[in-house]
Amino acid sequence: MKTTFFIIICFFTTFGSSQTDSWWIFFTDKNCNSSVKLSPLSLERRFQQKIPLDFYDLSLCHYYIDSLKTKSLVIRHQSRWLNAVSVDVDDPALLLEISNYSFVSEVRPVRKFQSPPSSELFSEFPLLNIFDGYRVPESSSFSYGSSFNQINMLGGVELHDAGFTGEDILIAVFDAGFSDVLSLPIFQYMIDNNQIQETYDFVDGDDDVFHGSFHGTMVLSTMAGFMLDSLVGTALDADYILCRTEDSESETLIEEDNWAAAAEYADSIGVHIINSSLGYTILYDDTLNSHTYEDMDGNSTIITNAADLAASRGILVVNSAGNSGNNDWYYIGAPADGDSVLSVGAVNAIGDVASFSSRGPSYDGRVKPNVCAQGVFSVVADVDSTIRVANGTSFSSPIIAGLAASLWESMPSATNMDIFDMIQESAHLFNNPNDSLGYGIPNFYQAYLNALSVNNNTQDPISIYPNPYTNNFSIQNKGSSDINIDIFNSIGVHIFSIKMDSSNQETIINKLSQVSAGVYFVKVNNSMNVQRLVKLNE
Repeated sequence: MKTTFFIIICFFTTFGSSQTDSWWIFFTDKNCNSSVKLSPLSLERRFQQKIPLDFYDLSLCHYYIDSLKTKSLVIRHQSRWLNAVSVDVDDPALLLEISNYSFVSEVRPVRKFQSPPSSELFSEFPLLNIFDGYRVPESSSFSYGSSFNQINMLGGVELHDAGFTGEDILIAVFDAGFSDVLSLPIFQYMIDNNQIQETYDFVDGDDDVFHGSFHGTMVLSTMAGFMLDSLVGTALDADYILCRTEDSESETLIEEDNWAAAAEYADSIGVHIINSSLGYTILYDDTLNSHTYEDMDGNSTIITNAADLAASRGILVVNSAGNSGNNDWYYIGAPADGDSVLSVGAVNAIGDVASFSSRGPSYDGRVKPNVCAQGVFSVVADVDSTIRVANGTSFSSPIIAGLAASLWESMPSATNMDIFDMIQESAHLFNNPNDSLGYGIPNFYQAYLNALSVNNNTQDPISIYPNPYTNNFSIQNKGSSDINIDIFNSIGVHIFSIKMDSSNQETIINKLSQVSAGVYFVKVNNSMNVQRLVKLNE
């Protein structure tokens, strides 16, 4: 795992000097009967990737939140990852009072990010005859029509022909709104198959995301759209959750807590992939809190922090690199700078970098963008299901995310970072990356073939079954050495220990039958330092 955890240093001196009414209040601890509230799908993703529960999964202390609710403030979002809440408050004196509470470690402004102007974010053009030269082979699974090139240049047609279209993969889409998705014919296949699993509007605080902007609709069409001979999405059979995180009517500003809250929501539901076609820089009038390129170092923005934390939970985070290649900012934005974020730049139909595509490297010198896909004349659905073309890394990103879902379907035992690495390693510039294309244009079918050809003879020496269990479970030691087993509950309290010598091939654990239902962490100390999660049913 490439994720790095860190603490951001407070950057303001007085509460009255910041031009914001929204604030983060960070807590000192979670030492008050905290619980883990993750869905079965989320726990299954963690089980499969062998990622133990930890401090970041624990809920916030309700006592701390209840204490704040007695004050004249509005709690916007709660973050278990940051151990913080974001609030709206007008009175600097109240902030000073809260900062002196024994359970408060820090108070700081919620930052507002600026996305590129809409004229840069995407430009629509009539389809005309620009794709007349592309012909889909008769052997292909779908009649892709004009969308053939943007999929074929990534090896996606061959991956689809192999039978992989994202089935059993859950994708979260973060955007400014998904207007008319429920009524457009391009999404009828998705609607008929009940592939929209959840929706939430983090701007208005309700579940209606089908308004606000058509941008998310166009983004979604590159993954889930289905209109034969016109547009076929890259993850036609994936399931989706749709999150509205940006208010497109507020001068294209997004508050960082919306994105972070959406990432935690996606984690708790159990998504495999986040696609965020929202790249942000901080170029606004609040000079005290504004960022510069130096802050695109993977560690300085809460959005990037949240994206890397999502990756540490087993989610593949795919994010547009940004559309600033032609303006003064020039570089990637947040959270594309994250070290565990697969940031996607844009190329044209023949693989040349788009002039508007944001460039790397990250400020600390890492290769960015990671990969590229077609973002010039990307084929998308318009408001009336007319098939059009549009420009922007907003569209190259979901094209990649959808094919990542199809690739993951082909190897369900892979981890998110396995998929991350497979995509990068299949790209045409992997051995010679640059600041415009990153590692280049990936070939998803080649990544699939590479994975098939790998002969992994490493046998996992530990087997735990059944999982979930009711009264007891068994641990098999398939190795040749002694092992020590420690079992902890979800908040890290040690339950008991047991030793298995090499002659004891199986032992039954029944001591957890006397404890409450929930998730327990099994740590096996041997040469491979195996870690497992087990779930006790009601």
